[in-house]
Amino acid sequence: KPQSFCEPAFVSKLLRASLMGCDNSPDSTGQPLVRAAPLADDTAAEDSGCLDEGLFRHFAPLLRVSQPYASQSGCRFRHASFDGLADIGTSCTSEDVQRPLRVASPRLAAKLGAAPAVSAFAARLRDGEEGLVEEVERAHRVVMAESVRNAMKGMFQSMEMFPPKTPPPEVYDTDCTFEDVYAPLPVVAQRLYNDEVRRLLDGSQRLYRRAVTAAFLVDFAECAGVALPPVPETYMSMLQEVSTRVADELQRSGADRAAQQGARTAFLKGLGRGAAADALRHEVKKWWAGRWPSVLLASAVGTAALLGARAMAAQRGRVQA
Repeated sequence: KPQSFCEPAFVSKLLRASLMGCDNSPDSTGQPLVRAAPLADDTAAEDSGCLDEGLFRHFAPLLRVSQPYASQSGCRFRHASFDGLADIGTSCTSEDVQRPLRVASPRLAAKLGAAPAVSAFAARLRDGEEGLVEEVERAHRVVMAESVRNAMKGMFQSMEMFPPKTPPPEVYDTDCTFEDVYAPLPVVAQRLYNDEVRRLLDGSQRLYRRAVTAAFLVDFAECAGVALPPVPETYMSMLQEVSTRVADELQRSGADRAAQQGARTAFLKGLGRGAAADALRHEVKKWWAGRWPSVLLASAVGTAALLGARAMAAQRGRVQA
């Protein structure tokens, strides 16, 4: 007879592992597992959670029970967190079991609390439940949009254009339409900066919570073994256009190889973490494989020519002297 996950001996084993610091899962935050944390009611946890349960109504039950886990994982879903816990049933609801777990290891208790829903929703998603599939696709689009935005932000920061040193007079403080990547680069950078300020002043953190909730669901879908949608052509075109124009601007301004490499690194890092961001980064690298080397070569040739001209001028000066 398999041992029940709710038997006192099993709970005692979990507590001993926690007290000895034996939770070596890759998503460890480095924080001590044993924390004397007060017990919070479920409503307070939902109100203060980083996941927005109202945005994806079909996933709302999963998001609700995952709030404590998300607060421990940095609002990310990590597959290794639930290794060995997928078969835990809802019978583990006894207060005699849950209370000592919450006191000794809030992170372990959060995993145990979410594990049944994680297993159930993963199975439903793999079965192609329409509502869940549609919301994963919507979450994927949100993640793509945020990745493009953050990549642009990182690149403009590396170029010291966030914000531009001279604000474009035609851009109002309320103009946040940075998606128009065909506008002059200073205009795009200023609009993106305006969008950043707007987000910082938003006390509700509505856009931030939307982004992290979408990323949580996309990572969950990937870990459940569901194929993610392809990178939307719209976002790929935006990345190609802005990266091409930035590379051309760096070349025109005489930026050295280190500056160009720094912009490229900031761009790739800005795409973020997770399965969707990794797929986007892969596509960008493939496209850059043909584009960026030629830019770097042109820059290197231009720099060499400039240095050669300076050396010749210096030589002429010495001869005349």
